[in-house]
Amino acid sequence: MGCEDLLQLLNTNWRENENLSSCIATHMRSCPRCHHGVVQLTKALIADDPFSCEQCRALFPTYYEATRPKYPLAKMADMEMAQMVFHLSHCANCAEEYGELVLLSELEERDEMVDDKR
Repeated sequence: MGCEDLLQLLNTNWRENENLSSCIATHMRSCPRCHHGVVQLTKALIADDPFSCEQCRALFPTYYEATRPKYPLAKMADMEMAQMVFHLSHCANCAEEYGELVLLSELEERDEMVDDKR
């Protein structure tokens, strides 16, 4: 499934169809372009988001690990992953915070963190 297909799936009733949420989660786990977990949706879709920022932020570490294409270190339910994709697609605050987590995590993985204790 391509990234365009992902956007089309997010425009469906994926919350009511486990197969669709599974397709969304599978794409996020395997796509090198989407593995950071943030896609962009239109404003018409975002009005129906029952997932709160607090719920989203609580799942940042698990989501990060579950969406690593080469070495996922955590598992996440498909529906939960689809909800994260949906929320991060339109919530600028959560997307920014998640982006910072991704950058810091990648620096740490490459052992490029600066040690402030000198």
